[in-house]
Amino acid sequence: MSENGRGNDVGLTGSPQEARAALDALSGISSRRDELLDRRRLGGILLVDAIIPTAAFTSWILAQALRDDSVSMHSIPALATLVVVLLWDQLARGLRERYRARAALHGARRAVQNALSAVGAGILVVAVFLTFLRGEAPVVLAVIGSILLISSGVWAAGVMMREAKGTPRMPPAEHAVMNVAGRFATFFFGLGLGSIAMVGPLAAAPGGTSAFVVILAVIALVIAGAGRFLNAVPELGAMWRPPQWVAFALSTAIVLIAPVLGAVRPAEAVLFGMVAGGAVLLVFGAAALWPVGSDA
Repeated sequence: MSENGRGNDVGLTGSPQEARAALDALSGISSRRDELLDRRRLGGILLVDAIIPTAAFTSWILAQALRDDSVSMHSIPALATLVVVLLWDQLARGLRERYRARAALHGARRAVQNALSAVGAGILVVAVFLTFLRGEAPVVLAVIGSILLISSGVWAAGVMMREAKGTPRMPPAEHAVMNVAGRFATFFFGLGLGSIAMVGPLAAAPGGTSAFVVILAVIALVIAGAGRFLNAVPELGAMWRPPQWVAFALSTAIVLIAPVLGAVRPAEAVLFGMVAGGAVLLVFGAAALWPVGSDA
């Protein structure tokens, strides 16, 4: 056998003691990584991961179930639903990386969360399709799906809180500095979300179809003007502090409530749309200009 052959054999084989030492080292690295996890905040992130899509589906279902007979808006509230869920998913990417949320749940615990969220979301999707086919919202299915989807977040948050019990509270993870580009991106983010807030109510108003086309044009202009910031949405999730997250929470509530109000009271839908869009823009304008400070 050649010198190289003998060298390769020695490199590929090791003593049991060496293998055990390597496993112990990996275990130590894993333990230290787990010690750095902020389980309390991760529990909150995982809970919001379930709340946002559930609230969006609920908005869509309520707008269909409670709408005035004069309103025909099968697909309009779905726009707000889609936009809010997608925006949160992009923002949460940066937030999850900031708090290492990918390592939050393992094994059977993660399987339970995935099963609850998959079944709940699946039932809600079925409810949406049945609404399109029948013209009436299957409220019972929507309630069951919402309960399961929320349960996935409650389960995940509960697991995190139990694991964090008795441990000292950790300081917030470091975030990127809110620079000038971040402030512009935050403002344009609010401008786009405010435009979406106007879509549902205006579409429910008399002559709402033409108004909807105008709003779509505004949204297209906003997206074109803020195009350079679109890839930075996850970066906003890593950059935002409590004032910006409060603005997002308030604006999300406005976006999801506005279509329901417009569907129920079409006579005041234009007013609802204008107030909703203006409120979102005002909130995000303040969030974009908020002075730099420490996290809560």
